[in-house]
Amino acid sequence: MITRVFSLFILIVLAASCGQQTNKTASVADENVSEITVEDFLADAGPFIEKPVSITGTVVHVCRHGGQRLFIVGEDGEERIRITVGDNIPEFDVELEGSMIEVNGIARELIIDETYLAEWEDEVSEGSKQSRGEGHEGGVGHGDDHDGGQQVQGQGEGEGEDHDAEQQQASQLKKIQDVRDEIAASGKDHLSDYWIETIEFKVLDQ
Repeated sequence: MITRVFSLFILIVLAASCGQQTNKTASVADENVSEITVEDFLADAGPFIEKPVSITGTVVHVCRHGGQRLFIVGEDGEERIRITVGDNIPEFDVELEGSMIEVNGIARELIIDETYLAEWEDEVSEGSKQSRGEGHEGGVGHGDDHDGGQQVQGQGEGEGEDHDAEQQQASQLKKIQDVRDEIAASGKDHLSDYWIETIEFKVLDQ
């Protein structure tokens, strides 16, 4: 099984929520597309990286913050894969949740090593707004919890913002350390984040 650590980190204007529909940004009809299952991808994503793939699954979650990604599960309903938007695809519609979709896209990999973590740590310490690890299924940088901006009752506006910023920084630094710990426990010098970047997708009749 591939390490599902990222579930750290990064598909189309959806026209309707029922029936069968197709949303496209580019055709993969002429490509040598590998038809894979969720289980195939999770078992060994390596051979598919940077290659066109076709995968089918049930949407269990669409990111509420911009709709830039969703997650699908296979037949066992347990393991999930991150699907991200592609070129010219603005967002996924939350109404996709519960639907079975077929995705044609490119399998991607991000190497998460000490260099990556050190750069992320520097950005957090410097107060950078850049977000990393947005697909981490363990929760690191998932970006779906957006309550951090709420002002703490009884604090002034400036105080609340400062407190929120400190909390967010501490949370990010903890996530970074969690990933470091996971790398150490793996016995390797890095972890890999795998996902599929969409070229086109369609909602299947159910």
